Amino acid sequence: MGRPVYLGKAYINWCEKCNVPLIGDSCAVHGKESVFRLNITPPGDLRFAFERDIELIRSIFQEHYGVDVGEIFDGKIVLLNKTPGEDDSYEIILDGYVFGWIRFDPLELKWKPGLKVEGATALWKRFGKAMKKWIVVDEGAIEPILNGSNLLPVGIIEAEQSIRRNDDVILVSQAGEVIATGIAKKDYSGLASKERGTGVKVRRQRSINYREGRKATMEDVLRANSIELERKVMEARRFMRKVATRYSDLPIAVAFSGGKDSLAVLGLALEEFGDEGFTVFFNNTGIEFPETLEYVEELRRELEPKGIKFIVADAGDAFWRALHVFSPPGRDYRWCCKVTKLGPITLSIKENYPKGVLMFVGQRKYESIKRFKQPRVWRNPWVPNETGASPIFHWRALEVWLYIFSRNLKYNPLYEDRLDRIGCFLCPSASLAEIYTLKEEKPELWAKWEGELKRWQKRFGMPDEWITYGFWRWKKLSKGEKAIARDLGVEIPEERSWEPVKYSMVENDDGTFTVRFNTIVNLERIREVASILGEVEEGENYIRAGKVTFRPDGAYTDDFNEGVQAYYLVKRAYECVGCGVCVGKCPENALSIDPRSKKILVNPELCTHCRECMDVCPLLKIKNPEEGSQL
Repeated sequence: MGRPVYLGKAYINWCEKCNVPLIGDSCAVHGKESVFRLNITPPGDLRFAFERDIELIRSIFQEHYGVDVGEIFDGKIVLLNKTPGEDDSYEIILDGYVFGWIRFDPLELKWKPGLKVEGATALWKRFGKAMKKWIVVDEGAIEPILNGSNLLPVGIIEAEQSIRRNDDVILVSQAGEVIATGIAKKDYSGLASKERGTGVKVRRQRSINYREGRKATMEDVLRANSIELERKVMEARRFMRKVATRYSDLPIAVAFSGGKDSLAVLGLALEEFGDEGFTVFFNNTGIEFPETLEYVEELRRELEPKGIKFIVADAGDAFWRALHVFSPPGRDYRWCCKVTKLGPITLSIKENYPKGVLMFVGQRKYESIKRFKQPRVWRNPWVPNETGASPIFHWRALEVWLYIFSRNLKYNPLYEDRLDRIGCFLCPSASLAEIYTLKEEKPELWAKWEGELKRWQKRFGMPDEWITYGFWRWKKLSKGEKAIARDLGVEIPEERSWEPVKYSMVENDDGTFTVRFNTIVNLERIREVASILGEVEEGENYIRAGKVTFRPDGAYTDDFNEGVQAYYLVKRAYECVGCGVCVGKCPENALSIDPRSKKILVNPELCTHCRECMDVCPLLKIKNPEEGSQL
């Protein structure tokens, strides 16, 4: 339920008789009598495990523990809870307890498993010494371990021979009961020879909730949650109707990405506004998965005959053109969102609904801290004509999937390919685990992006690890990435820089300023945008815009700040990728995109030199486009 600092402890209710998770505090079949609470790691944004997820878990545990956990999972409802970590990490939940977890190691670039005492108990009861990574401890060591002590080698009776340092292991009593799990601090040889020092760092676990529940189906889950699910659905629909009434002067639309959250909002909109009709906006960023495009097209063919209008905000090849101007995007350098998303959607809204639109979106507070702090209704400063509202703001992924299954909505098939998040296939916000899943599941897409990265690797003089370990996802390395680079023993520059147009400014003896560029100033191109800075005057071999005079050899002004603005104007004139963000922001409708050059044009008769377009241009300023103002 959000990160701990904001949302406190996280938990899931469970019906012991149905052996299914509950989104409320009561089971629709058995009431409250068989319901208990299971504490989980925040933020608690649980989801159901798909068949391919189970296959991955089985392979990870098979490699480490030498046994097939599929026998334990068979016929059970399995949940995955994404938890904070260096990279992707998931708690595995079934039968009302946390079985264990899998986490992606960003140094070894592989998934690793771990067991809670409950999961270790389940495996030991079924496989015993046929499994790997176990240690039998002396009876005298049990009480100290349960009281929080680590295990010393002298307390070991027997150990399985495959144990290596830093392996997850289980500790078993001589009577055959699992007492704890932990991390081996020595190889088998050091444990067996009673080498001095800590043998196993034991995990602290207060209670054991192990139970073996009956088999259950998704129909069982839906039946047990039917009352609470419909309550949430009705609350979301009431919210949508209330907001639509409040903004009755705006047409209704749904932002559809092809992912589960926007699908749930689309389903809710069909229930609440289906008879009245509304518009679906799909933003084709040009870097979508092919499966997503096919899926959206199927939905369009299904819904348009029912009176639902589809509008595609198509970025075309904008990303690939902009890549040569900006360099690869980063988590701290998300120019891609403005170029491929905000620009096209802004232009589409302006073209189709110039007076504005009420956009229902699948935004949830569990997705990030920024989204948690954002209001449920907001105005996006990057898309001036859009008022956004999130009907499922308080829903967890579990509730989203229950709604989708309950309505038998067709969802994106990529979810069944181990892709937890649907969006741009090369998103810099992706984890290393997601990148390596992309490599495995969609090698042709990864090869295309890797080819581009290799060109930038050579240009920046980066080592191979810049790509292999995902350092390209930062313009300026985070503390965590710096630590990984140190552990790997590789030199990665703390910050990469790419500026096609560069400038220097010199203060002259008379107090004026000369701005020099690393290129000749093209006055014909400057003429097309010069009005942004002020009234334009043209002369022989110069153009004056406001307080700045442009000549082929540079720009001249008596104002330092205007010198900086001159650089910004040259940068925009040369490097504009035609994203259209500024077009939507212009209050006078003075801007347009040249269909041939894909660069901005300024109508000098309409431009009032307000420079608002300067404030939103991704060439000049990169901000998080999720930030909005409360309504």
